[in-house]
Amino acid sequence: MRPDFFRGKDTAERIRFKLNVKTAATTIAIAVAVTLAFVVARFVDNTLAPLFLNSRIERLTESHLPTIRVEQGRTIYCRMKADDFRFPLPLGSRATNLMITGSYDSVKGSVEARFDNTNRISADDYQSSLAGKLQPGGQIAARDIPGGLLIEFDYFGDR
Repeated sequence: MRPDFFRGKDTAERIRFKLNVKTAATTIAIAVAVTLAFVVARFVDNTLAPLFLNSRIERLTESHLPTIRVEQGRTIYCRMKADDFRFPLPLGSRATNLMITGSYDSVKGSVEARFDNTNRISADDYQSSLAGKLQPGGQIAARDIPGGLLIEFDYFGDR
């Protein structure tokens, strides 16, 4: 025989208990719904939007993509409608003559890495330093030029 939890308690206590249980259940349900909505939104933005809209949702209104820029003086950043591609510049260099072409999930371009001092890195050493650091789908080829390196890159987001 199981003891009755409410035995000897008045109706007001029973109502308060039921309200507390309902409040807790509602709070948990709202938290689960918000979490599920966030997961679905991320999935749609990362997976479905590029397939059907040729763009991530937040980039639908952006024009003139792809673009290329230097982040914090050390990283080349290529922004496309459906993807991003980043790679580091050689230490002690500065980027010049940035050029890029591409589509919603691919880019092809070049950048000159100029050295202001004698601490230069060779094209082979630079390419070796990138081993395992590039995003899947990215390729970089470097060659020595007077005063620095010519870095040619391409990226295709579906690889």
